[in-house]
Amino acid sequence: MRRFVVLVVLLLPILLLAKLPPELNNSYILWLWENAKKEGGWIYTYGMPAIWANYGEIFGKFEEFFGIKQRDIDMGSAVVLARMTEENASKNDIADLKPSFAAELAKRGLTADYIPVDFHLIPEGQKGIDEKTKSVWIAAYKGTLGFMVNTQLVKQVPKTWKDLKNPAYKNLIVYLDPRATGTGVNTVEAIAYALTGDPYNFKPAIDFLKELHDMGLILTVDPKVSVAKWERGEAGIVINFDYNLLDWKEKNPHIPSVIVIPEDGTIASGGGVIIAKNAPHPYTARLFMEYLLRYGQKLYAKAFVSPIIPIVEIPEEVKAKFPPAEAYKKVVFIDYQKDAEISKELQDYYSKVIK
Repeated sequence: MRRFVVLVVLLLPILLLAKLPPELNNSYILWLWENAKKEGGWIYTYGMPAIWANYGEIFGKFEEFFGIKQRDIDMGSAVVLARMTEENASKNDIADLKPSFAAELAKRGLTADYIPVDFHLIPEGQKGIDEKTKSVWIAAYKGTLGFMVNTQLVKQVPKTWKDLKNPAYKNLIVYLDPRATGTGVNTVEAIAYALTGDPYNFKPAIDFLKELHDMGLILTVDPKVSVAKWERGEAGIVINFDYNLLDWKEKNPHIPSVIVIPEDGTIASGGGVIIAKNAPHPYTARLFMEYLLRYGQKLYAKAFVSPIIPIVEIPEEVKAKFPPAEAYKKVVFIDYQKDAEISKELQDYYSKVIK
């Protein structure tokens, strides 16, 4: 019996290694894993719920490979920025937030100075190392803002942002709060681009949203991502990034729906992912970042999320479910520096105009 136990103990590492895909089975990953094992088997995250960007599967595979469980507190980008600042980046390991806020955390010296092995594969403009603090931020994925429309509730499908001003859409439109979420800020920027040609000319866009509110068209302004109202058949038009909309459509085949990329223009943006400067589980955080950029990119791609690393391709069967390529002709990528410069003023104006 003792020999059997010893044999199992000796074979267990080999069996565990056999589960790892080739891109994760190397000496550096194994070294990170050995150190991560001493940190308790948990990774603490902010703004990375299972329903966002395929994180359910991404963290599920991470646990399957490495035996590390996730504990997430779901919150929008503005809340992540405020909370990590207040906590001195000491309560979470990893966070997902808009890239301009990720860069701001790096500027404040609140992200780790760890440079992932595949950092060089991330396109310029989608990563950064702050000159003073040496803190690092990256965008790990990207997407385009659009609508998901329940065609049972909405008989006339909107093709543009301006089409949303339709009295028939009473209590049917849902969007995310720009005071709490990066997606909410991006929503304002997308409308601004459609109305004025300038994503950062936010006042006309917020005035437009005020008109929708005054017309009684807004069902809710959500402080964090939720699909409950859609799944209950209450929401007729949900505004979010295409990767989420396509995933929610796929998971709710009983709801007849279409995805719309607004013809009058919209924005594309990356999704920032950072390691907290004073992470409770620093080796676990590094292990996850390496996993995310090597294997996790494939899991993003599997669920309609466009990987940030160009050599990772979206599977053809997934790509076929996207709106046609011509629908993306009038899309502009967000300038993260300009986004950061206007975000606070945008949020203040929104609070003043929309009560």
